[in-house]
Amino acid sequence: MEINQGCQLHKRDYTLIIAKKLFDEVQEVLKKRGQPERKPKNEPQPYCGLVRCTSCGMMITGEHKIKRQKNGNVHEYTYYRCTKKRKDMQCPESAVRDFEMDRQLSSLIKKVTLPKDWADELSRLADEDFKNSVQSLTADVKERESEMQKIEIKLSRLLDGYLEQDIEKEIYRKEKAKLLSKKKSLQEEISTLSHRQNDWLEPFNQWLKTAQTVDKIAVCDDLFAKKVIAKEIFGSNLSLRDKKLRACAPKSELKRGQNAWSALRAAKEKARHRRTSSVLVPRERLELSRDYSQWLLRPSRLPIPSPRRLPYTLV
Repeated sequence: MEINQGCQLHKRDYTLIIAKKLFDEVQEVLKKRGQPERKPKNEPQPYCGLVRCTSCGMMITGEHKIKRQKNGNVHEYTYYRCTKKRKDMQCPESAVRDFEMDRQLSSLIKKVTLPKDWADELSRLADEDFKNSVQSLTADVKERESEMQKIEIKLSRLLDGYLEQDIEKEIYRKEKAKLLSKKKSLQEEISTLSHRQNDWLEPFNQWLKTAQTVDKIAVCDDLFAKKVIAKEIFGSNLSLRDKKLRACAPKSELKRGQNAWSALRAAKEKARHRRTSSVLVPRERLELSRDYSQWLLRPSRLPIPSPRRLPYTLV
């Protein structure tokens, strides 16, 4: 046996009380007793934080369970259930299996897929309005540039009057400050208009591409990708009741106005109850607001009934 003393190893001969193997086994047992193995935490499931319980308003959480039978078989289950954190009531909702939750969510996502003929028509309208908006914005920019030139002339005249001592110093300072402030405001307006003419078309075209491919995301096996697109489409408006997943918008959101996804959902719901041959657009109602995606997908415009009764253009 070797003993370390003063950085030197000295050999000593002692009679062993217990075997080295037994000593090592005891040390392993003591280590386990001192730091008992803790039960691993339940891994978060993909759809956690996405759905709310309709009965009590709490969030739906996922839970993974392992069931071991006496015959040695092991079964694993994943459930989605209400957290039931409300103290003033007992939530009556039951748990839902993961595959059933995935099936219902995929079905809701598929319903929001943008048909190709709708997308083509919306893209055409957006391109037309973009050209018109560019012309309008160019005219606005030229108008403000003309006003800036007038201000420059006034500043020059104001300076000449001050140098000729026709204007007092205090009056000169006040008038100069007013003109410079107005000039700065016009410069900011020109900068805003210059950026505005190009800042909406590209995001809108990107949204059209995404809206046409959500059905592919709905059938894929990437559950986290489904959660991302579902969060974008439905926001916090997914609820679970009687083991059924529903998408609804609160009254407060309806008062504020719809976004592109909610308008598309409403339009497709309207098309489901009415006969439509394609995307129909009225000729006399093509004025667009600043939020182009909301206007283009407003349910009152898209879709509308067959043109046999109304003077609309069939696309």
